[in-house]
Amino acid sequence: MADRVSAHIMIGGTIARQNYPALVQAIAADNPAIDWDAAPFDPTDIPVDHPLALMDHEVANGCFEAVEQCCRRLHLHYVRWAGGYPGSFPSVRVVHAGQGEPQTYLTTEDDQQIFSIEHIRELGSIEAIEAEYRSARLSPPPLVLVDDNPDDEQHAETDHG
Repeated sequence: MADRVSAHIMIGGTIARQNYPALVQAIAADNPAIDWDAAPFDPTDIPVDHPLALMDHEVANGCFEAVEQCCRRLHLHYVRWAGGYPGSFPSVRVVHAGQGEPQTYLTTEDDQQIFSIEHIRELGSIEAIEAEYRSARLSPPPLVLVDDNPDDEQHAETDHG
């Protein structure tokens, strides 16, 4: 059985309305709530001007596996924080900016970034430390549904241009 910890995730970016059901399915698979009191997610209640926030106190290995995979596939931004499980894994913040691999940062149980002396030496300067800190503190943009897939429009322009 997997170790379970508290975790939250914020999701943002632009998603085509036709792809929204895939995100809804992923959320249903992981079953997070919209608040710490376990209020269920309602797919018709899309946040305005901010990212979608989801959370749970009993998240297997601190990961919203289906949600995170779906976000990476759809190029959505997300930031996840998960508490640590003593003897198994530390508390972390994971940042995915819509492209590439998610970046993982060690944190406290209060979601404050931790820099080991070895990592500080590896970074080499206060500017590099501050840059990593800013990267770790990125917040996703608002979650926005659009009628057309922006990638389809770009491909259509390329195919016809």
